[in-house]
Amino acid sequence: MFKLRNSNTLFDDSFIEYAVAVYLRSLSLNATIGILRMYYEQDLLTKPTLLDFIEIVSDKLPSLDEIDYLYNPQRSGYIAFDGVWYKWKGLNFVLLVSFDPLTLDVVSYIVSEKESYESYRKLIEKVIPKFKETLVKGLYCDGDRGLIKALNGYFPSIPIQVCVVHKEFRLGQILPFKRAYAGKTIDPGFRRKVVIFKETTEAIIYADTKLKSEENFLKLNNFMKKVKDEKLKKAFGSLRYNFKYILTHFDHPEMERDNNIIEGFNSIIKRRLKLLKGFKKPANIGRYIKLVLLDYRFHELVESRFPERRKSTPLNLAKVDLPSYYNFIKLLRQTFNLSFSSS
Repeated sequence: MFKLRNSNTLFDDSFIEYAVAVYLRSLSLNATIGILRMYYEQDLLTKPTLLDFIEIVSDKLPSLDEIDYLYNPQRSGYIAFDGVWYKWKGLNFVLLVSFDPLTLDVVSYIVSEKESYESYRKLIEKVIPKFKETLVKGLYCDGDRGLIKALNGYFPSIPIQVCVVHKEFRLGQILPFKRAYAGKTIDPGFRRKVVIFKETTEAIIYADTKLKSEENFLKLNNFMKKVKDEKLKKAFGSLRYNFKYILTHFDHPEMERDNNIIEGFNSIIKRRLKLLKGFKKPANIGRYIKLVLLDYRFHELVESRFPERRKSTPLNLAKVDLPSYYNFIKLLRQTFNLSFSSS
C-alpha cells in the first residue's frame, strides 16, 4: 500500500490508477482533487500527493517501445512528422513526434530544445527500427528545413509531401493575412501585396492539377521580382523551398496533400501541455508526456469524422486486438504485473 507522507493514510493500486486516469481526462490537478473529494466525500488528496501518483505511474508503466514489443502494431508504410512547442518556467522545448497517418498511432517521439536537423535525425533513428518489416511508402511533414534535410538523408528515394494546410499556416505566421483583409492597421500598398501573395499562394497549394500549380507559382515568382519588403521575401523563400514537396501528391495520388492527423493530435497535445506549469521538477515533463502519449494510443476515437474509425483506438487501427477495458492504466498494470502502491 502507498502511504501518504506524514500520515497513516494508505492508497492501493486501484485508487492510484483511478486518480491518474481522472487527471488525464480532467486536465487539471485541482479538478482531479475536487472530483475525488465529491466521489469519496473526503479530503483525500493534495497536489503533492497527486504529483507523486503521476511520477509513480509514469515510471512504472511500459514505454511506447515496450508497448510495440508486446502488441506489435502494424504500420501502413506512411510516416508523418511534426513538432509541438511548449514552455516551462520560461524555457522553450519542442516535442517531436512521428505518426502513422492511416492508423493514427504514435510511432515514436523525443523532447528537444530545438527543432533542427540534428534533433529530427535522432527521432528518425528511433523510427527506422519500427519499419524493419514494413516498406516505407511516403513521408508527410510541415516543411521544416531541418526535417526535410534529415528525411532526404535517411529516405532518399521516398516521396515527401508537405502538408499544404501547415504551409499556409506557416506563411500566415510570417505575413499578416487576417489583418490584410481587415485593412485598418496596415499600409495600403503593403496590404495589396499581401492579399495578392495570399490569393496566389492558395491558387498554388490548392490547385487541381500540377500544371496549374506550376503556372501560379510562376506568376508569384514574377510578382516577387518587383517586391522589396523583407517579410514578403521571407514568405516567398519558405514557399519556394517547399514547392516541389507541395506537388508530390500529383505524382503520387495515393498520398494526401494535407495531413489532418497532425492537426488533430496537436489540438489534443497543446491543451495538455499547458498543464506543465503545475510541475515543479523538470523530470516530470517527460513523465507527463509519456502518460499523454500512452493515453492517446489507448483512447477511443469517439468523434472521428470517419465512421470506420469511431470507437476504435489508434492501436486497434494498427491491428492490435485489445481486451475490453475502461482504464488503460489498469489494463497495463495487470498485463505487466505492476504495482503502484509498493516499492
